[in-house]
Amino acid sequence: MSKLKSLKESRAAIFTQIDELRTATDGREMTSEEEARWQQLFADYEKADRAVEAEERYVEIERRQAERQYAARETTDNGSGLQADEYRSAFRDYLQHGATGVSPESRALFEQRAGLTGLSAGVLVPATLAENIEVALKAYGGMFEAGTILTTTSGGDLILPTVNDTESKATVVAEYQQSTKSAPSFGSVTLKAYTYRTPIVPVSLELLQDSAFDLEALLSGLLSDSFGRGINADLTSGNGTGKPSGIVGAATACKTAPAASAVTLDDIIELVKGVDSSYARNGRFMFNRNTLWALVKIKDSTGRYIWQEGTRDGTPPTLFGKGYVLNDDLEDIGAGKTSVLFGDLSKYRIRMVKSFRVIRLNELLAEYLSIGLFGFARVDGVLLDAGTHPVHKLVHKSA
Repeated sequence: MSKLKSLKESRAAIFTQIDELRTATDGREMTSEEEARWQQLFADYEKADRAVEAEERYVEIERRQAERQYAARETTDNGSGLQADEYRSAFRDYLQHGATGVSPESRALFEQRAGLTGLSAGVLVPATLAENIEVALKAYGGMFEAGTILTTTSGGDLILPTVNDTESKATVVAEYQQSTKSAPSFGSVTLKAYTYRTPIVPVSLELLQDSAFDLEALLSGLLSDSFGRGINADLTSGNGTGKPSGIVGAATACKTAPAASAVTLDDIIELVKGVDSSYARNGRFMFNRNTLWALVKIKDSTGRYIWQEGTRDGTPPTLFGKGYVLNDDLEDIGAGKTSVLFGDLSKYRIRMVKSFRVIRLNELLAEYLSIGLFGFARVDGVLLDAGTHPVHKLVHKSA
């Protein structure tokens, strides 16, 4: 067991004791012994929490340091480090000749970068190609654009704590009177690492051998489209069973439901009004392209389009000064459908385990003088909600 996991489990055990004592004394004053134990448990929790934070900082610093060292090796020109051009050449060597056909020099580069002892588990793509895929994913799917991406070096459960202390507030207390007690509500969500694979892409040996052919452009396009279609759909509407918990299911429904076949200005006002101002301050809308054009047609009471000011001066159109993210995996306006989201979309956390890998299949398409390529990545997502609902949704009436 890692040190970080052990520390988190110790912290969780203390929280369990706090929760049990809180439940046992709910509705009555604590005894002096219970009060002493309560204070000690909170002190123990704070100490455990600081230990977890310190270890998390160390792990993050260790990861960043390793990435910097790797980046320095990739960009060095003195011949002693791992240069980007050398690795890209080795990657092409792997694509052309497979795991058993790569040169000893290429194999050494793969092992140096990822600590691989064998190539059967695939080869990490070059940094330049990985960056292209990540950018393409952000452009393709609204969830990667709107959410907060957490990158980890391993795929173990990632526990994100939540604390809701919104009911706690200062009050006037007379001299020599006891202060009131208010325990914050602690919780947590767990991010896993679900493996997403692209379909197998056939690539002819002629293309691989053509030095003028832009292999990176081909791979970044094929892999990003495939990953974007699959991952973004689950991050949007996944049910959390064997896949991410999508933002639609986790969002809080607006108190008023729009009509089955339309969205009005009043519906948008009610949606925005329902989001706490601490989240609305950084709020954005999310909807698909069809809904966008339906909203663009909405007029105010004077007959003016509500987005007229934005389109007139050339700035991106907004609703009540708030921007929007397009996500074509959201549903169209329709009976029982969720068509519009609003809130602090950055509270949706996307966990990605570094990095993309590519597998080369030698025999599957040999009769076509082609090889098969597919990539895989490990991803999960969840809306981080401590209890005050950062994202709300418009759910249309069923009829």
